[in-house]
Amino acid sequence: MGQPDVKELMVAGPLQDASIQYKNLSYIGDRVFPLIDTNNAKATIAKYLKGAWFRDEAKIRGPGARAARGGYPVSLVSIAPIEYAFAKEVTDEDRRDAASINALPLQPDQDAIEFCADRIDLNKERRIAALVKATDWSGAGAAGEDAQGLWAPPGSTNTFILDVETRIETIRGNTGLRPNVLVIDGSTFGKIKQVAEVLDRIRYGGGNDDPAKVGAQMIAAMFGLNEVLIGDAIYSSAKESKAGTDFSAVNIWENTAAKGSAFLFYRPPRIGLRVPTAGIQVRLLYEGGVARRTTTWREAAEHQDVYEAAESTDIVATGTDLGFMWKDTMAD
Repeated sequence: MGQPDVKELMVAGPLQDASIQYKNLSYIGDRVFPLIDTNNAKATIAKYLKGAWFRDEAKIRGPGARAARGGYPVSLVSIAPIEYAFAKEVTDEDRRDAASINALPLQPDQDAIEFCADRIDLNKERRIAALVKATDWSGAGAAGEDAQGLWAPPGSTNTFILDVETRIETIRGNTGLRPNVLVIDGSTFGKIKQVAEVLDRIRYGGGNDDPAKVGAQMIAAMFGLNEVLIGDAIYSSAKESKAGTDFSAVNIWENTAAKGSAFLFYRPPRIGLRVPTAGIQVRLLYEGGVARRTTTWREAAEHQDVYEAAESTDIVATGTDLGFMWKDTMAD
């Protein structure tokens, strides 16, 4: 008779130093448009219309004569932050079970707080991306698809570098400002890293030709941009099911599935008076100057506590001529 199998006789217990969780590792929304905090639930932003500031109207003034005169019109951009919130309950049973012997290494209260905060981040990422994709940038009819979807290989047919350089000039020609930020959806960025012309520019610029080492800052340096942001975040469009395994991934920063997208724009170093910007995010502060409120309360009848995360924001396009959107960067 064989010896007892000690491994089989052991009572299975959960590992206490490991658990598995899926969520987006990064959001870029707060880095797209400059963010300003305010205590005003409704406000307006003054916008100097650009035409007057680019007209050459100075003239020679003769002795005893008056100088040439002119003016500049100002329009208003309305801002009205709206609160977005999400809550999660934690029952007394959840806490008791988590503290029991051989319990899974769950932290119900901390998990609930992080879950609520992530719902707010994900929602805002989608709202900012939706605004970018829906806005007609750089004038009527100018923004739209790179109809041939040629930001992906192969070889000489790729138009990535030409397209970006062309639209840098489009924005500069419309505003006098060179765009300084480029957002590229994750799928498109993966293709760009394999483009021969991109690899050649990096190689001969002192870089390397390994696609795995082509980073966002290398792409930024190619065009003299301050930053290249990679939109990797996804969301699931599937409805919740009892099994909890429902999942249908959608790329947040992609305009049409499998076609890719990119957004070139001007973002100021900081927002302030007489500062141009393609868009702005206004955030309404809560009591005590808190930008995001996390609250908790007891529901005695249910023997549970509830955690809620909330943020009040408004995101608006303030300078459509300061951006350009490509809605088809890859052939599907």
